[in-house]
Amino acid sequence: MNTQLRSPITTIILSIWLAIAAIFIIFPVVYAIVGSFRSSGDITGGVQSLFFGETILSNYVRAWEQSAIGQQLMNSVIVTVCQTAAQFFTSILAAYALAFGRIKGASKWLIFFLMPMMIPSEVAIIGNFLTVRQLGLYDTVAAIFLPYLASSFTLFLFYQAFKSFPKEIYEAVRLEGVGPIRFLFTFLIPLNRSVSMTAIVTGAIAAWNGYMWPLLITESASSRTIQPGIKALADEASVDTGLVLAGLMIAVIPTVILVIFGQKYLTRGLTDGAVK
Repeated sequence: MNTQLRSPITTIILSIWLAIAAIFIIFPVVYAIVGSFRSSGDITGGVQSLFFGETILSNYVRAWEQSAIGQQLMNSVIVTVCQTAAQFFTSILAAYALAFGRIKGASKWLIFFLMPMMIPSEVAIIGNFLTVRQLGLYDTVAAIFLPYLASSFTLFLFYQAFKSFPKEIYEAVRLEGVGPIRFLFTFLIPLNRSVSMTAIVTGAIAAWNGYMWPLLITESASSRTIQPGIKALADEASVDTGLVLAGLMIAVIPTVILVIFGQKYLTRGLTDGAVK
């Protein structure tokens, strides 16, 4: 009886808590979207002027014209495509070798490959910076993705999925004369489509949202990606909040599209291979 009496109260409390949490999470997003269509006076004038002020589109036009956002968007696309593709193929090949390659002490090698996940990325920044400068790639787009051609997280995803693949199917396919490369690209990857999509979506979002390293390794606006470019736009127009929010929304749109089209793969891809 006590359980029956507490159940509705618990449900109400949880519902209120979730509603409060949702407000705190959603409000900054709504503020950025609405504010990008308002003047700075309306944004700073209070909640009423923010949500019911005059709608303008000039913020987006000025954000595009007053900065190198167009070039920086193209740089972000190049970095995202190159970095994600490189991480995808290096992780697939390494995971395949560890799972099917009959490597002695494969589990120990896996720990070695996963060690970068245990070390903060900031620790390697100085070494990467000095290496890139010595290669003569400072202030270039290639310098942004060069240190990130491999990913421990993506390798772990594929390794977990490949280890759960039935060995009987692998042995039967090999007896039919199918080579390792053909087996990888014809059978293994298509049968692990959700893991592949998860690796692509997470890798692309991380590459697109990179900030500290692109800011450190580039100097000119034409070589930077969109995230440091938005920071520069905020510095130049510190009092024009609407302009900055418009630039922010331009930078966020690609990641939103990635999440919308890849969300059905994310949960399934992160759990595939967890249980045999």
